[in-house]
Amino acid sequence: MERLAALASLAVRHAGAYTDLILSDIDATRAVLHRRVVAGTIVIGASVLAVALACVWIIALAWDTAARVWVIAALLLLFMAVAAAAWWWLKHLRSSEPAMLAQTAREWAKDRQLLEELLARERVSSP
Repeated sequence: MERLAALASLAVRHAGAYTDLILSDIDATRAVLHRRVVAGTIVIGASVLAVALACVWIIALAWDTAARVWVIAALLLLFMAVAAAAWWWLKHLRSSEPAMLAQTAREWAKDRQLLEELLARERVSSP
């Protein structure tokens, strides 16, 4: 009975530690995500405005020439290429980032291995 009480106490403390670890993972993820959203919003807003103004300027320079249609087509192809490169980069970023709750999963794996070792020792020591 004493071993069961000790085991229950250990399990409760362990569950509390896991709760703290999960909350830490969530806080770290939230902070990173917030910084990325703010920086990304500023970069996207400024970039869209700069690109739009540059396009208007280039089209205005070519407006009274025969190259007007070619300039617009070249700008379209340029933006399609940039969009394709950005899509590829986004897919690359997703695959290289750690999974959500990665720390918790690593700790669970360590605990599972430790528990298996303890149970194996218990089986060997008890007749």
